[in-house]
Amino acid sequence: MDVKELQRIIEEVVTSLMNTKHKRLFIVHPHTTISKKQLEILRNYFQIEEWQMNETTSSSQLFYDAIVFLEVDQAFIVSSAQGLPNSPTSLYLSELLINNKTAILVPDEKLSAIISTKEPNAYMEMLLQHIERLKEFGCSIQLFAQLIRVLKQQEETSRSDIVANYLTADMLQSYKGQQLKLHAHTKLTPLAQEVIQEKGITIQRH
Repeated sequence: MDVKELQRIIEEVVTSLMNTKHKRLFIVHPHTTISKKQLEILRNYFQIEEWQMNETTSSSQLFYDAIVFLEVDQAFIVSSAQGLPNSPTSLYLSELLINNKTAILVPDEKLSAIISTKEPNAYMEMLLQHIERLKEFGCSIQLFAQLIRVLKQQEETSRSDIVANYLTADMLQSYKGQQLKLHAHTKLTPLAQEVIQEKGITIQRH
């Protein structure tokens, strides 16, 4: 690990400890007019960082509450579901999945219409099968109109179930329960582990 990457991890830990009011989203998008507008809307509700094309999977991504791909199209879905990435973004998703990290995929307008149709034809059904395949790998498919509501609902999850990629001591200070449900991928900081031991909290993974 080089100095630059280490510095970035330290900065993100400090930010995570100092500001846990809003979810932190890592956004991958095609820089289209639509995706830029969507990004500005999300900035009103969440802390946002944008993916840069030269980035690869790293431990720093543990500090985000969700990784979101905006304006996902058919080519992205099909190539990703088949394990044949054909673009930097689909390659990035494959690296996330290889490392057991999950992502939220937000389809573009054409793909949204296919997902929402009540009577799909044979070709649409094929695309829907690819989408189901990605869900099996841990991806969540959300229409943009539902994305903010879904993420905000996760914020309001019961205190017995903390949804986060990275659990810090600060997040546990006000926790009163004796059992804590965490996702299998959630990582604990050393200080968080100390707080858990001090409070006698039992961890359940799911």
